[in-house]
Amino acid sequence: MENDLDKAIDLAGHSRHNIFILFVSSFIHLAAVLDLLGYCVTVPAASCDLQLGLLEISLLTSVPFAGYLSALPWGYYADTHGRRKAILVSATVGSTIAVITSFSPSFQVMLILKLIGCSFSTASITISITYLGECTSSAYRNKYIFIMNSFNLASDFICYALAYIILRQDFKVDIPFLSITYRPWRLFALVMALMLAFGALMMFFLHESPKFLANKGRIDEALHVMKTAYGVSGTDEDLVLKSLIAADKKQIRTNMSFWNSVVEQTVPIFRPPLVLRTIQLFFLMSVCSSTNNVFFMWFPTMVNSFYSSLSDTQSSFCEKVVTNLTNSDVSLNDTCDDTISNNTIYSGMAFSTFFTVINYASSRLATWRKIVLMTTLVISGLSAVLVDLIYQPVVSMMFFIMIQLSGILVGNVASYFVDLYPTSYRGLGTSLGLMCARITCLTGVNIVGATIVNHCKMTFFGWAIFVFCGVAVAWFLPSDKKKQLPT
Repeated sequence: MENDLDKAIDLAGHSRHNIFILFVSSFIHLAAVLDLLGYCVTVPAASCDLQLGLLEISLLTSVPFAGYLSALPWGYYADTHGRRKAILVSATVGSTIAVITSFSPSFQVMLILKLIGCSFSTASITISITYLGECTSSAYRNKYIFIMNSFNLASDFICYALAYIILRQDFKVDIPFLSITYRPWRLFALVMALMLAFGALMMFFLHESPKFLANKGRIDEALHVMKTAYGVSGTDEDLVLKSLIAADKKQIRTNMSFWNSVVEQTVPIFRPPLVLRTIQLFFLMSVCSSTNNVFFMWFPTMVNSFYSSLSDTQSSFCEKVVTNLTNSDVSLNDTCDDTISNNTIYSGMAFSTFFTVINYASSRLATWRKIVLMTTLVISGLSAVLVDLIYQPVVSMMFFIMIQLSGILVGNVASYFVDLYPTSYRGLGTSLGLMCARITCLTGVNIVGATIVNHCKMTFFGWAIFVFCGVAVAWFLPSDKKKQLPT
């Protein structure tokens, strides 16, 4: 059945509608990532206004990742009610709560609202990947998912660019009935929330995935999408019809209880013939996502170290880092300061631009995605080994940046979920894979934070082993010359 549905999409061809799907899916993906990661910039700017200590800042910065714990219900919803509907609900509700969060009067209110909001908005990150993959022909699918990941990486640049424009402003407006003072950081959070709302609005103009409709036995609706969106007609329409009718073989059970339905959607992912693929893809997603995100969390500290010790060629990378961390004296100012360091902004924008360009370049090699995956992981692992062995500051900083090169592979691994999972479990599989990756990120951040001062060199060596294990696991992925779609 999967092969027939893929043939139907391939037969429909490629048109401006596919480009619009790419733009909308990528925009929603970008906006949801901003809602998730943008608080790394928002919270420090709000620390004085909300009287945040280091513990509160840590909680607010990390709580968005907890939104991925809702991956199971969202994956189930996407696989039973539709990808488009799941994106509409998650993006609409997530953006609404994000708007309300920007008016939070206290740390406690902001923490609760952010947790609830991200449990909705993060669903758009994973489901948009599935939606784009299912609506795109096999000739363009891998390339488009790589391009979507470029939007993901570009989110850092946009975040810092917005921070440069907004947080450098100096205004405050008292709003007595909310017991708040409206300052630039609140506007910054509001703008990011409205971007997700705009993405949800654009999704209203798109159709449901025809593969999902056909898989659910809704053949007439699937054909309607093919005719109105893809422009299928004439002889081609007859061929599409024959391909889609194969989906009608699936018997839809409407008398099933909710929990039995959840079990039916979830259990097959963790039993043969999918269980080995599940373990493989979950591990690879964890390696690629955590290697990028964990060390990105330390990026500002490394930049400060770099600028303060540019001429020091006698100390290793770890010695500079440890000195910087142990000599830090963090305190909250009595005077509210919503601005952000120019060095941090410029470095963040340059960092994001570099990886966006690299990711787009890798999209040109989408047909060799296994080779790209393994080669990039090898470079990342070797960089983790060499970062503390080189005493030249510029070179060691470049190796530290190259460790995070694995971030361009998230879209690569996500494309395998589209190819290797049946339509019935694809949304849930992708959601759970990213949830596993984000949990690994949280664990990794804590591990690095606990070990980097006293065991810095071993931290990098240990992470290199983790990455090289990813290379070994990637070796067993199917060849780029053929696709294995379970039925």
